[in-house]
Amino acid sequence: MNETDKILEWQKSKDPDLFAELVIRYQPIVNSVVNKYKTWGISTPTLRTKANTQMIKALQSYKADAGAAPSTHIWNNLQKVQRIAGGSLQSGHIPENRNMKRITFQTVRENLNDQLGYEPSSQQMADELGWDIREVGRMNSELGGEITASEAEFDFYGNSTTGANQDRALADYLYLELDDKDKVIFEHSFGYAGKPKLTNKEIALKLGTNEMAITRAKQRMGAKIRSYR
Repeated sequence: MNETDKILEWQKSKDPDLFAELVIRYQPIVNSVVNKYKTWGISTPTLRTKANTQMIKALQSYKADAGAAPSTHIWNNLQKVQRIAGGSLQSGHIPENRNMKRITFQTVRENLNDQLGYEPSSQQMADELGWDIREVGRMNSELGGEITASEAEFDFYGNSTTGANQDRALADYLYLELDDKDKVIFEHSFGYAGKPKLTNKEIALKLGTNEMAITRAKQRMGAKIRSYR
């Protein structure tokens, strides 16, 4: 199987082994771009993360009938890294460690989403990054989420609840028992782990399912909540 066939096969199968092979195969192009811009005032880890992100996007968007060879298509996409380096040079700003962590977080989230076919849970992100889930929650919040777990009424049926600390402990306990997709539903239902609260329709879109499946999942969780209480 040639390089074009490998990319097309990965686009269809999302095979993680084939993905790893392709990422390694095109690291020389990534290295070339990093070396080209590393003196422009931006840290090498940030450049490398951005370059790898663009390389993966190029693998996703490659079309054999467009006429370009895979390496040419990837090289052209990687030139977008110049915008990051150029902006840093003009402003004199060198990204701090927090900014590098944000880029790493966004890259891993995007890659996991592609591999899984749905939004990864905060626990999956924590496992992949080797972070504490609280750090994942803080990053979710920084990138547009809401930390609302301490305010959530952990009752799907509108019953009033009391005892914020008890509810937080209950939320943490229940969360650990859920499977990965139910974790995502839980996160977006209550704003848990820094995720924004979403409607059933919005959650269904993120998981590639329908609203009825989300409703049923919430009913299962609601039954567990009542039994725990």
